[in-house]
Amino acid sequence: METMKIKAILLAAKYQTLSRAAEAFSYTPSALSHMADALEEELGVKLLARTRAGVRLTEAGEQLYEKMDAVLLAEQELRAAAAALTDAAGELLRIGTYSSIANYILPPLVKRFKKENPDVRVSITVADQLRGWLENDTVDVIFGDKVAIEDNEHAVILEEAYVAVVQEQMLKARRSVRREELYAFPYVSTNESTLHRYFDESCFAEILRFDSVDDTSVLSMVREGIGVAVLPLLATRKLPRGVRTLKLTPAISRSIGYAYRKKTPATERLISFMKDYKI
Repeated sequence: METMKIKAILLAAKYQTLSRAAEAFSYTPSALSHMADALEEELGVKLLARTRAGVRLTEAGEQLYEKMDAVLLAEQELRAAAAALTDAAGELLRIGTYSSIANYILPPLVKRFKKENPDVRVSITVADQLRGWLENDTVDVIFGDKVAIEDNEHAVILEEAYVAVVQEQMLKARRSVRREELYAFPYVSTNESTLHRYFDESCFAEILRFDSVDDTSVLSMVREGIGVAVLPLLATRKLPRGVRTLKLTPAISRSIGYAYRKKTPATERLISFMKDYKI
């Protein structure tokens, strides 16, 4: 059972609307609703009652609330206990990040960090949503966009542009595209929270929601003509055949950086290392 599904239910119960819960969770409302449905199916009971006024816990949800909350607490205690056991085996640095950052920014960074700190063990977890991971002690450090890092101690290391990704023959001879022009095409939608501020998904001809941490899968969807996509530039460094990128006008960019909540010996080493590291 994934604890993220439990968190989705408890947040929905707390805010009593899926939209507010999704915003706090940094998910789309449909993605959060899908997670809640998946847990209900797994447990075989209805946990949320959906009405025009919002959502609330069902009677079964009320009865199971304390047990669900206890599962989340047990997870935190388990992670804390496991982290304490690493002292004898060397320091552990747990990093959470996005696929594009894991593929193109972290490899040379981790290689150099390990060379200077050979006794620090590094664990990297890739996901499409990172908000709340530091608060829940899921990881020690997050490498992500401003939305993921801004609620904690953080530093920005890079400004990265977004680009439109289209089939090779689409908008031929064009090097750029206006954002509103993309509304004429089906859209492969990801959980990129940054993009929600710039695009109204209801304006697209059709929406394919793609909840994946693998940007290459999105590129494959575009290659097959399923729709267009908007991705950070890092995710398009290795384009498959039949796909190309267009500059967006007006431009969209995201700030990439790292954040931490508490200073462990390993995070202090990383913070010191990052002061001199250049992307």
